[in-house]
Amino acid sequence: MSPAERRRTRGPRVLVLSAVVLLLAIFLVPSLQKWLEQRSEIGRLNAQIAQQQDDLAAAKAEQARWNDDAYVVIQARERLRYVMPGEVPYVVDGSSEADDVSPQQAATTVPKPSAAWYENVWESLRLAGNPGDAPPPVTPGLGSSGTSSSSAP
Repeated sequence: MSPAERRRTRGPRVLVLSAVVLLLAIFLVPSLQKWLEQRSEIGRLNAQIAQQQDDLAAAKAEQARWNDDAYVVIQARERLRYVMPGEVPYVVDGSSEADDVSPQQAATTVPKPSAAWYENVWESLRLAGNPGDAPPPVTPGLGSSGTSSSSAP
């Protein structure tokens, strides 16, 4: 075949091939789309099954713990506040202001002592030798205690 004949026959061949590819695309794209949706649904369901199996294993482990008598006793003590015969239960009622303060905040509010430790020891020894000259009690670092030992006339 000559090059001119090839060009003449190439045009209709390309047109027919393009039409076939277009028809295949029209018929296969919806099927391919459906297949991809189903694959994603299968993946989602497999993940859900795995999660449910993990939940079931955790529930079986919890059930096995409740079959242990020692665990039941611990739970009764903690949750229901049961005590063994002969034990004395103590219950603290109410909350204090100390419960509202975080440990970090409590550590930062501790006052620093105003004198060195050896000065406190020396002052203690001096006062022990002369009890009549003692000033009101002072807690080191906290200032005066707020109580006075003065007597009313």
